[in-house]
Amino acid sequence: MSRLQKKKPQNEKRKRVVETESEADVAVKSTAAGKPVQATSASMAEKPVGQSETDNLFTKTADFLREVKVELKKVVWPTRKQTTGTTVVVVIFVFIVAIFLGIFDYSLSKLVQVVLT
Repeated sequence: MSRLQKKKPQNEKRKRVVETESEADVAVKSTAAGKPVQATSASMAEKPVGQSETDNLFTKTADFLREVKVELKKVVWPTRKQTTGTTVVVVIFVFIVAIFLGIFDYSLSKLVQVVLT
């Protein structure tokens, strides 16, 4: 299944973290030997460990429920007449299959009795 692609409202967009260092300083820092080393941003070090997972879980759950609501609005529900008609057809089919299986079971049990006696 494909994921819904929709634009999020402005209030739900993730806020951009303002970094104290310039992008060039954060991207690459040089060591004493002159070799470039990838640096981590300051915001990653300040983030609490367990809180992001909890927020992420609640955010994912809320997004999922929002998508469910959107999809349920797209559903074309059957009318009462269609629902009762389909239900009647299913019930009749179940009775026909039950009668067929009952007759088949009865005939096989009689056949087994004849063979064994």
